[in-house]
Amino acid sequence: MTEDIPVISGESIGTIMGNLIVAMIGAFLLGIIVFLSGSRLYAEPISEAVFGVGGAIANAILFVVLATVGAVFVIILLKYGRENLLRYILMGAFVFIGIVIITYFGYMFLLVVEFDFLLAVVILIAFASTASLAFVMVEPENRNKNAGLLIFGSGIGAFLGVVLPGLTGILLLIALSIYDYFSVKKGPIRKIVELTDDSPEKLGALAVSTKEWDIGLGDVAFYCMMTVLAVVNFGFLPTLFTVVGVVAGFRITLRMLETRGLMPGLPVPVSLGLLGLLLGFLLRLLLPFIP
Repeated sequence: MTEDIPVISGESIGTIMGNLIVAMIGAFLLGIIVFLSGSRLYAEPISEAVFGVGGAIANAILFVVLATVGAVFVIILLKYGRENLLRYILMGAFVFIGIVIITYFGYMFLLVVEFDFLLAVVILIAFASTASLAFVMVEPENRNKNAGLLIFGSGIGAFLGVVLPGLTGILLLIALSIYDYFSVKKGPIRKIVELTDDSPEKLGALAVSTKEWDIGLGDVAFYCMMTVLAVVNFGFLPTLFTVVGVVAGFRITLRMLETRGLMPGLPVPVSLGLLGLLLGFLLRLLLPFIP
């Protein structure tokens, strides 16, 4: 979700595109850790292995319902002036989620260390460099908050990409894109924007912000989720095509923002990302020597 603004400067577009790419690289490295570990823990609410497509559809619907309930809860708190309570709840949620993410990927990293110590060190250096780059790429204003959210969104996306089975993940992205479109047009997200229009800082930890635009933390997370979903389920070539599709879709969304105002951040990037995933997968079938 991006903020309702008339014009986005070329410099600002370059900055946010750089931020997005850095976040996706970080998620990619986390996905590689899981890929190399040879271990993967699935944590979907309804087992896709047991219930098949029906389970995947049910999971996607459940996540959308939870997203709606969460958005309504935020609206209620904002409407009645409970921004501080919202801030504390988000802080607690971030701490809990952060601990889960660090524990999960930390364990997977230890498995990689046992498998190949030198390779683990290279990946660790690459990830640390990417995290540092996040602080360089964001604008100086609110640097710590924005860089922290990029890293956090990258971690959330990577976690979702590895704990959700492939079909559940794909259907979830499609369902959330549809939800995002209607929610921004007339639903909860539009209401949240209206309630924070006079004080954008009320969004706080919900968005990466600059002087010209806001991009929702959820958008960052789901772009990263697509990257990791492709890595752990389909291989490197489909991942490359997916990343190109997401980045191209995000660029198109920014341009559409200039003419249409408030725009949902998921539909176009997810659509092009999934198209890229399909093309990469088909090309890999035609060229089986590509990993």
